[in-house]
Amino acid sequence: MIIINKELGKKVWLFLCNPITALAFSILLGTFFYFISKTYKSPSYYYTPSELIAKKTNEDLKILYENKEVGNIYFTNLILWNDGENYIDFSDFVKIKPIKFYSNDSIKILSVSLDKKSRKELKFDYSKINDTVSIKLSNDEALEYGDGASFNVLFTKLNDKNNDLKFNLDSRIKGTKKGFIYKDLKNFKTQNYNSSIYILWTIIIILLCIRIITLYAFKKDIIFRTTELVFIITLILITTYLTIQQIFFTTNLQWI
Repeated sequence: MIIINKELGKKVWLFLCNPITALAFSILLGTFFYFISKTYKSPSYYYTPSELIAKKTNEDLKILYENKEVGNIYFTNLILWNDGENYIDFSDFVKIKPIKFYSNDSIKILSVSLDKKSRKELKFDYSKINDTVSIKLSNDEALEYGDGASFNVLFTKLNDKNNDLKFNLDSRIKGTKKGFIYKDLKNFKTQNYNSSIYILWTIIIILLCIRIITLYAFKKDIIFRTTELVFIITLILITTYLTIQQIFFTTNLQWI
């Protein structure tokens, strides 16, 4: 039987003020946000701006591709990777709904080829179907954190006046609402931190500010109790580790 009185309140307060309790709580809090961040799958893609690689300068010059005359030939590099800490398993790809890369503008896709991949074990089935690139993960593998592949896509424009060419990517990945999401690698270093890390740093800043501002307002020395110090230092160490890990993986797609 539990009796709620002043003695119980004192025992609870002493328990909460214990440095071991503060240490355990801070570790549990950091671990909670860490595993929350790992539950989200984040398949991502990016394609490079169209690059002209073969230009027809006059009527006498002919460009042949597979023995067929074509117009100017352009190139784009499609990059697919896993930007989330939770792996994307082979079974997460829906077989009847492969990744489709295409443009609503007037183009004719000539070919697609695998350029690079993060690990040799990763294998992809890819093909050109009409003017759409179709891609599947072909073996019993998974995309780990930072895993991915890049594909070279050659195409010709049916209307060379269209300079602002845009591509689309449709996909279905189990455990996500939209499948692969476009992320601009040019701004990637400053945009892709997990929200859980922001929350942890916010908690740390708020705790420090409350103590410092309160004591400063009452013109007292800024002193931290042992319990508070253990809690804050542990939380800072955990959050710093998660931040460094996140920055490393999101800014170092070394296989590209």
